[in-house]
Amino acid sequence: MISQPVKEDSFYLNSPSNQKFHVSGYHQEQQEARGIVLIITGMAEHAGRYKQFSHFLAGRGYSVYICDHPGQGKTAGAPEKTGLIARQRGWECMLENVRALYTHIRKEQPKIPIFIFGHSMGSLLARHFTALYPVYIQGLILSGSFVMPHIGLMLALNLVRIKVLFEGHDYKSKWFNRLFYWSFNRHFKPRPTMYEWISSVRHEVVSYQQDPYCGFYLSNGFFKAILKGIAATRTAESLITYRKTLPVLIMSGKEDPVGRFGKDAVKLHKNYFQQNFQNLSLKIFPGRHELLHEKYKEEVYDYLLNWLNESLTIK
Repeated sequence: MISQPVKEDSFYLNSPSNQKFHVSGYHQEQQEARGIVLIITGMAEHAGRYKQFSHFLAGRGYSVYICDHPGQGKTAGAPEKTGLIARQRGWECMLENVRALYTHIRKEQPKIPIFIFGHSMGSLLARHFTALYPVYIQGLILSGSFVMPHIGLMLALNLVRIKVLFEGHDYKSKWFNRLFYWSFNRHFKPRPTMYEWISSVRHEVVSYQQDPYCGFYLSNGFFKAILKGIAATRTAESLITYRKTLPVLIMSGKEDPVGRFGKDAVKLHKNYFQQNFQNLSLKIFPGRHELLHEKYKEEVYDYLLNWLNESLTIK
């Protein structure tokens, strides 16, 4: 498929919690989109990192919208404000932003199919959003997702609650953040940065390291919000009533320590299968956590485009 010229736009929306958040958009210039992809980014990154992928999709007929979460990217507004989140309902605020963006898209373009693409933490938000809200989407893509054991989740949540109590909600613990990143990074040698788990491509890791809006330290409150979100997602998914013909693609890197080297993707696939989802796809690519920034990203791009095209006809 020949790529067409792409235009970009940038704007802010207000969530139901009355918080302003930033949105980036990518659209084909000369014709109406055949589909829309709402991208939910991961932790400690921002919408700008999806620009190349968004141009690829937009040039082939899919409009793309991406929001920056609270404490991230242009929503944070400045590097020193990254990693911070509301003291109450932090996870819910992120969910409400996704819902506000979905509602905005649906009002502007009511008849065009919407796909949701969630990466890493964004995949949890995508899973929770899909399970919680009775909205109609055409398909769901989960990239770099993970499954956290219940005991480990409870231990981590109790530790973070203690840290919030004694250090404060907005305190960014150096040792705790380094321990968090090291838990993924320890699988790779050499380790010139804390982010070798991101990609096997040297310049991608360096770019991530040098970006002031990536790989930043998270506050105690942000860690608490994520852990509470993991627990809430698990509860919501156990009661999921969404239509079981929904196309779902679960993808992971074979060398991704976040998803236990593809094992969590297989487990997620099994969970959806046991809930009688009928259009499930599982794809394990070579590479680490960020498949859109890996050596074979063109292969990933093409696979995703083909999956989107095929899923457009499923009701």
